[in-house]
Amino acid sequence: MGGKGLSQFGRRPHISRMHTLNPVFRPYPLAVLFVSLGAAACAPEETPEVEAEAAPRTPAEELLERSIQFHDPAGLWTSGTVSLAWNGTGSEGEERVALDLMFYPDESAFAMSGRYRGREIAYAASGNELSIAVDGSDRIPEETAEELRLRREDGFFWRSYFGFLTGLPMKLRDPGTRIDSEPLETEFMGRPVSAIRVTYDAEVGGDTWYFYFAPETAELVGCRFYHDESLNDGEYIVFEGLVESGGMRLPARRSWYVNADDRFLGSDELSGLTVSR
Repeated sequence: MGGKGLSQFGRRPHISRMHTLNPVFRPYPLAVLFVSLGAAACAPEETPEVEAEAAPRTPAEELLERSIQFHDPAGLWTSGTVSLAWNGTGSEGEERVALDLMFYPDESAFAMSGRYRGREIAYAASGNELSIAVDGSDRIPEETAEELRLRREDGFFWRSYFGFLTGLPMKLRDPGTRIDSEPLETEFMGRPVSAIRVTYDAEVGGDTWYFYFAPETAELVGCRFYHDESLNDGEYIVFEGLVESGGMRLPARRSWYVNADDRFLGSDELSGLTVSR
């Protein structure tokens, strides 16, 4: 994770607030109503309900679906347990992060363990419950908690951060995501790409994002975010290579840069991906 990029993501509530609500409401099938034969005989004949037709997808939504089919055709991000190693270096190649991550089905729980900024950290989030230890102790000084982002977003920053970055492009289906209807044909890192512009509901986040896809395959090859697009602030991330398991393909390398001057911030490598149902 690029040095400055980490702090910038911490300012983005849209990668966290959706996941601190528990329990998550999910509709269940209607219960079957059992009635006596006599009551059924007297009941008036019911007119079958006609299901409302789903709104047709916009061209940009079609592009996103193509990309999800490329990266996660079996829907494993929401239905499987995903584990991987995440290693990050700064702009000078110094190690900043060496973590093992695990996401449980539909992100119902998340765990990470390893090194971050020279500290040993063990972190687990399930629903609204947290378990955190630093250097083997759960008695964490406030300055250490601030340094390691352990108080951000009521403590759920790391679940949000890694959930968003690891789960792209699938995370663009999350509630509160607004996708412009038409894709853009443009260039990214000197190559032709198809792009979609994404904003978020006000209660979710305020940043503007662009996601870039290879036209032939819809593979996600990069993204860019702005806090204020008119100021050309924010950063962009270049995705390279793939790490694969069980049919899921995630970007293997992320390189971070500043929008304003293309300054390199650092890179992240994903390895050891394992997906199981």
